[in-house]
Amino acid sequence: MKKVLVLIGLALMGAQPAIASDHINPLIQSSFSSITPMELINWKVGDTAEYNVALGSFGIQGKMIKSVTKDEGTALWLRQDLNLSIQKQVADALINKADGKILKIIVDGKEQSIPDDKVEVISQDYGEITVPAGTFQAIHIIAKTKQISKLEVWANPRDTVMDGTLKQIAETSLFPLTMELTSFKRGQ
Repeated sequence: MKKVLVLIGLALMGAQPAIASDHINPLIQSSFSSITPMELINWKVGDTAEYNVALGSFGIQGKMIKSVTKDEGTALWLRQDLNLSIQKQVADALINKADGKILKIIVDGKEQSIPDDKVEVISQDYGEITVPAGTFQAIHIIAKTKQISKLEVWANPRDTVMDGTLKQIAETSLFPLTMELTSFKRGQ
């Protein structure tokens, strides 16, 4: 199960907005076609999003905190701190600001290979969604990968922080994983 959680986390970490990049997950990419390259990754150190996390019918619940921890000039470090009753995991990704490419991933202190699980976008539409953090207009994207049979993401990076993930449901062969935004704050 730990491997599946790592794969889901890495797939989500790769879901950063970017344009014309073969190196990142195109899941959110298609929704940002009007953004100019200078605006791709304009996140700030201290940007933080907190989520409720649930693992399918297991009744396993927890929290995840996603935050920008360091700016290295041309790249940012993004941390995902997952705390479930059965497992804790910290994943850090170094992300190129210009194109959204993941340059390095470290999970629980050990460097990992960057996943190459291509995302196929099935559909996208726009609408309103309510999560614990509030009600937002959002793009709703449905996609799939080899590891995730169905991935649904509702996002609004304009009115929240980082990639703007408001809600996400990832269905794997083992279990569905659901995340909902509970709060967020902007960095400096």
